[in-house]
Amino acid sequence: MIIKKVHVAVDGSISSLNASNYAIDLAKKFDAELTILYVISSDFRYSVEDLSPVPRALKEVLAVATERGQEKIDQVKRKAVEKNVKVKTDITISVTSVVREIADYAKKNNIDVIVVGSRGMSEFKKMLLGSVASGVVTFAHCPVIVVK
Repeated sequence: MIIKKVHVAVDGSISSLNASNYAIDLAKKFDAELTILYVISSDFRYSVEDLSPVPRALKEVLAVATERGQEKIDQVKRKAVEKNVKVKTDITISVTSVVREIADYAKKNNIDVIVVGSRGMSEFKKMLLGSVASGVVTFAHCPVIVVK
């Protein structure tokens, strides 16, 4: 298998940070580009710039969510850059689900492998595999590595 593009979704959880470290090492090993994605869950899909008709309060909420997402991405990006890994970053707003956004993003960007944490920020102690990880495994067009 040739791996040129590795994709990791981050949410700030311990599990996603572990997945990020794994993705960085995998990208380094294959001299692949690493794409770090943060998904803002929402009932609609707009970029912050396209929100002129939306009430100001909602714009502010999205701006804060985007800022938090950028902080999570930057944390992972710094580690990747330290290891001389090529990095691309993105923040998206999901119209359907975080799972679909991750899977669709990977397909649109010709990702070779997706790395996800086993449980994210909304983890339930008794679940072995989080709903996002399980969904990405189900819907992704490419191999998915789930990291504890």
